[in-house]
Amino acid sequence: MLTSIEGIYENGQVWLLEPLPGVARARVLVTLLPEPPAPLPPPAPDTSDQTGNLAPDGAAVELSALGRDLLAIRQRALACGLALAPVDAILEEVRQGRAEAGDDHDLR
Repeated sequence: MLTSIEGIYENGQVWLLEPLPGVARARVLVTLLPEPPAPLPPPAPDTSDQTGNLAPDGAAVELSALGRDLLAIRQRALACGLALAPVDAILEEVRQGRAEAGDDHDLR
């Protein structure tokens, strides 16, 4: 039976992050994993619409599931320090992609 135990390799040494009760000697296979990315902070609750603005009357805006997902992604990106591109730059990138694909319809 194979058992996987997470550990850390540093300067020629391997430290296991879990105990191996009842194991005095065992053959091992070491697989190197990439460093995990820093965990993203959980998205903050938000009552804003897809643009990040409150409704004109200050009331909460009902979002679709897609809208909530997109807003959560935006909030996580901002929390990680990602700079958001201006709308014009995004539209130009889409235009270029569509022109390369032979579909040059106006996006405005």
